Amino acid sequence: MPKIQGYVRKMSHKGISPVSYFWETANYNEADKKDLTAKESTSENPVESWIGKKITLSTNDEIRCLHCGKKTKKSFSQGYCFTCFTNLAENDLCILRPETCHFHKGTCREPDWGQTNCFKKHTVYFANSSGLKVGITKENPVSNRWVDQGAKYGIPILEVTSRRDAGILEHYLSQFLPDKTTWQKMVAGDPPDMDLVKEANKFLNHLEKNEFLSPPNTRTKLVWNRLDLSVGVTTINYPIETYPEKIKSLKLTKETPITDTLVGIKGQYLLFRTGVINIRSLSGLWIEVST
Repeated sequence: MPKIQGYVRKMSHKGISPVSYFWETANYNEADKKDLTAKESTSENPVESWIGKKITLSTNDEIRCLHCGKKTKKSFSQGYCFTCFTNLAENDLCILRPETCHFHKGTCREPDWGQTNCFKKHTVYFANSSGLKVGITKENPVSNRWVDQGAKYGIPILEVTSRRDAGILEHYLSQFLPDKTTWQKMVAGDPPDMDLVKEANKFLNHLEKNEFLSPPNTRTKLVWNRLDLSVGVTTINYPIETYPEKIKSLKLTKETPITDTLVGIKGQYLLFRTGVINIRSLSGLWIEVST
């Protein structure tokens, strides 16, 4: 395997049975300090081709903002400098909690961005990654989101016309079931079996007995469309040779490179024999991968 060097962007993926992963990096013209245009590249060979091999991850601790390319001593919101973290709409609190959307108040950080990204069809789904959870996504296919989360099973349950509406319904359902994945359980093995269709029907029937307003504290009724559950549950298979012997998060720094045998990939996690590492959490960090 040739060395891969660059500032980490993410692991992209395609397919679901099995999922195939690709390492995405960005590099910059170090000779021109004013040119912060990223030269992005994707690994030619899929990351799963490393499984069964001892690989080394090392870093010089340099971090660049995923948006503006400037060097930053600390990464905010998984890959941004402080300025981009505080100014970009994609980093506003309402992205994590879409039910708090304030677009209608005229206070969106970037109204054009919000109109393009938030006011479009969103799907509310149920997934089983470490147990039953509810989530939302604008991705098409929805399975892209499930793969990122390491879900083994998933089913879309309803559609709405905005991220805010999806967030309102997700927030309501999160009173009864989790909206987050327990990563320790997710990387330890397959989740327990459950009937997602049965659970979806139960909660959809419950939603139909309630009325929701969007924006909140107005008289505008939130309209949502129930999806046909007869399409069935999607099953996702990840490239995993075996699960880690120890369930612990590995920390990568200049002083602590990681050398271990890769045994699998699930979600955005590399699974090693002695622990795991979340590649998404390393976004913007300069890394070299070698065997």
